[in-house]
Amino acid sequence: MVTEDAIGDSWMSDKTTVFVVEHVDEVVIVEPLGDESSFRYFDIHNQANRVMRALDDSSVRGVVVDLRSVPTLGWVMTSAIVRLVRNLDYRGGLAVYCSASQANIDQFSSMKLGEPWSHHDSRDDGVAVIRELIVSRSSLSDEGA
Repeated sequence: MVTEDAIGDSWMSDKTTVFVVEHVDEVVIVEPLGDESSFRYFDIHNQANRVMRALDDSSVRGVVVDLRSVPTLGWVMTSAIVRLVRNLDYRGGLAVYCSASQANIDQFSSMKLGEPWSHHDSRDDGVAVIRELIVSRSSLSDEGA
């Protein structure tokens, strides 16, 4: 397991690290560390673009968006997360979110952003669901071949 910020550097807590990115085999965990009240608009979108490039790696099959550090999301961070998830969904990847406050659950449950786009209590639960779906999809493709 490797933990790095959206720039690819080892994670260190500072005001310019908007997202922590963790690779767990074919699943990427993305944890926003704040929203527009914590970071500049430019920094959010600049680092979201870097995370999107990490998700473009063909070995990445799913993403878990861990919302434990952000009790409420503003529109800038929400739009950045929407872009990340939709980008992965367009190429057949899987997306879930975890550790969300009730406000974030209410907001994200109404959005049909990807497959399965469901909430889970922890990042481990989210990763497990993604892995099960990857295995299930692989089994279905093997049967169809």
